[in-house]
Amino acid sequence: MNTEEGGMRSLGLTTALLFGLVVWAAEDGGSEATGGYTVARFDVPSTAVGSDVPTSALLPPGYDRTSGVAPPLVIWLHGGGGNREQLPQYRPWLDELIEHGVIPPMVFASFSTTAFSGFLGAWEEFIADELPRAMAERYGTRTDRQGVAVAGISMGGYGALKSAFRSPDRFVAVGAMEPSVEPTLTSLPNHKRNTWTRGPAPSLSVADNPARLAHDNAAAIRASGLAIYLEVGDEDYLNLHDGTEFVHRVLWDHDVRHEYHLVRWADHIGASMRPRFAEMMAFIATALAGGRSDPVAPPLTEAEQDLLAEVARRAVAGEPAPEEWSTYMLGPRGPTVHAQVWAALRAQAVKDPELARAYARLPATSLDETESED
Repeated sequence: MNTEEGGMRSLGLTTALLFGLVVWAAEDGGSEATGGYTVARFDVPSTAVGSDVPTSALLPPGYDRTSGVAPPLVIWLHGGGGNREQLPQYRPWLDELIEHGVIPPMVFASFSTTAFSGFLGAWEEFIADELPRAMAERYGTRTDRQGVAVAGISMGGYGALKSAFRSPDRFVAVGAMEPSVEPTLTSLPNHKRNTWTRGPAPSLSVADNPARLAHDNAAAIRASGLAIYLEVGDEDYLNLHDGTEFVHRVLWDHDVRHEYHLVRWADHIGASMRPRFAEMMAFIATALAGGRSDPVAPPLTEAEQDLLAEVARRAVAGEPAPEEWSTYMLGPRGPTVHAQVWAALRAQAVKDPELARAYARLPATSLDETESED
């Protein structure tokens, strides 16, 4: 095999397995059910895209359009080289999650794009407007912002972040598994550490880079309360952990709350995907349910004041805290009691404007960088 033939074969493999995700052949029409989630396939007419879009849906067990309860909608964006058939492949995983109460009954929708679409241009309008409307008409799903989430993997993770960061008031949550983001706010040359997977294709537009969108739209994202979930393996063969980490740092520096998982020993594909997928779906389910928090809600009750006094007395006497102390601190009122313990010291720093931030402005992690800033 000569070099040219090898290059063409490699490029063909890249086309078929872009970002390591197998292209599953699409089947036309129909639905199937084996208990658990039901798969449906249909086309959605799109003015934005200019054609009918092959779409698939997963309907939860016991789904009943006539129940009067509108289920939430999760839009799933496939990886590079994929199509609408990627979503049905996750059905066993979702069946397990719903059986164990990790996720509530919610409808999933996905659709086919070209192998290298990037979900660019007209696809954003399809994701944000046309598909939710079509799903509501067909299955009665929610269209309000609190009832629609978007998620994806690899190229789909890129598309999900891009869509949500550009229109944060459209989605309650965004989940991105190993998104194909370039770690830059400007541009990168081709065939380097973070762009070699693109082959001869140019780097993606800066205007579409989720990291740049997070930077430019930080205020709107913060104000929207968009729930953001990022994850990637730290041994991602395509080096997508670089870009995902960069998005995390941009969000951190711009004080945008989010959840981020750098999964030790995980690659771009493999056995780690199932538990990682489950964690992301649990996050999205929590966001759809209104979020979760550990509220600090003073004042203390009389019993809590007595407990704190007893803990203090024992500390002075060199005695261990009461047995119920640890249990209480891990309960729903634990954050309130914990805040009371530290209240006096925190009050001394209340004038520091950094306390108003969710995340601190962290210093450089390199001594060379630190010296150059001085």
